[in-house]
Amino acid sequence: MIFRSLMTAAITVACYLSMILPSAHARVEVIDDTGVVVVLEQHAQRIVSLSPHITENLFAAGLGDRIVATVAHADYPEPAKDLPRVGGYNSLNLEALIQLQADLIITWGSGISYESKAKLDALGIPIYVSEPKTLEDIQENIRDFVKLGGLAEQEVSVLYTLDRVLAEFPRRKATATVFYQIWNDPIQTLNGLHIVNDVFSRCGLYNVFAEAPSVAPTLNVESIIAANPDLIVASGLGNERPAWLARWTHYRSINAVKNNALYALDPDLMQRPTPRLLEGLAQICTWSSQLHESNPDAHSPLQ
Repeated sequence: MIFRSLMTAAITVACYLSMILPSAHARVEVIDDTGVVVVLEQHAQRIVSLSPHITENLFAAGLGDRIVATVAHADYPEPAKDLPRVGGYNSLNLEALIQLQADLIITWGSGISYESKAKLDALGIPIYVSEPKTLEDIQENIRDFVKLGGLAEQEVSVLYTLDRVLAEFPRRKATATVFYQIWNDPIQTLNGLHIVNDVFSRCGLYNVFAEAPSVAPTLNVESIIAANPDLIVASGLGNERPAWLARWTHYRSINAVKNNALYALDPDLMQRPTPRLLEGLAQICTWSSQLHESNPDAHSPLQ
């Protein structure tokens, strides 16, 4: 009787666990950012990540220990620095990749050429294409990674953090304008197709070059003077304030100079679509609020 009772209890527990925990061999399907259905016959165990943001989001999803290789500049979190590399932007070592015996490749749509993507397709390994353009897209990417890895969403705390922040910072009508500078020689910015614009829209800011025809247009000084942004935010390389940001102080007709609203921000907190973008969001919204408080009547008219 005791043995039978123990067996019954064990079976009950096993059935319960089978309901709440994903099976290691369950077939799984997700839809990537290009609308392609990605199918795995079992949960991913050996993942190749072909972008720094993908590597970071895999760690956020609890799958860092399943990454068998990544690419150059995948430097966050700290353990990512020790991962093997199979190339960089638009350059892949296919021979090394094949030897890894990966069961899933996750690539960045904008970071891979048509030719390289075709070569990956020919390998016959399932490929997920990541192309997040909003904070919701980051959240969905992480959810997909969790599902592909067979983990439980409730164990991934960053998903709850994203839920909270998305509710706290909804998109709202712009009441001021911003110029976001990513480089100085030549002067470059990002247009409305980049994820930085989702950040600006949640802080009541309008990107003065949102309608530019290319994602990273080259500009001249005259075009920035004509746009007359209320804030200028510069990224550059790394988290140090770029020296060229101070050059804008020579153009005193620009509202951002009048408002003393010249700021620098680590590009990884704005341009890399990962949960760290929430740090960039908080900082941009703080600067936007400060502008409203100190110069309530100084904002540019918006179309």
